[in-house]
Amino acid sequence: MLELLTGLAEAILMVPVVMAIILGLIYGLGEVFNVISKVGHRNEHAAKERR
Repeated sequence: MLELLTGLAEAILMVPVVMAIILGLIYGLGEVFNVISKVGHRNEHAAKERR
């Protein structure tokens, strides 16, 4: 019975931790792609000024 309770407590503690990690990864990937997008738009803007 004690093993069951410790397993349940571990699962209850791990769910928010894993969710925070997943949300952090999603946010981090969004920032990375945002930086990549800005680099592409910067090159596009420079090409328009040359015309």
